Amino acid sequence: MLKKINRLSKRSEFDEVKKTGKLKQYPLFGWLFLKKGDKEKKFGFIISKKISKKAVDRNRIKRLMAEILRKNLDKFEEGTRGIFLVKKSMLGVEMKELAEEVKKIIL
Repeated sequence: MLKKINRLSKRSEFDEVKKTGKLKQYPLFGWLFLKKGDKEKKFGFIISKKISKKAVDRNRIKRLMAEILRKNLDKFEEGTRGIFLVKKSMLGVEMKELAEEVKKIIL
């Protein structure tokens, strides 16, 4: 689980990234990001019910993503704000494959 200081939690934070951030598409997710001038690194997830009607599946994806981010947090630049827009292709993906996709963002 990501620490609270590393999570986008307020609606205003999500809206700021959505309005002024840049979007890049990857096979498993969209990456909406924004670089700010502070030292905090914050991330959020948007997983629609269109992905899966089961909350169990949506929560599993969120836990996997959060764990991968926690392990690679030091590799992101300071001031990074990011939102992961999960695609349906992420269902059933193993952690190893997902970690490789997230590493593409860092490089």
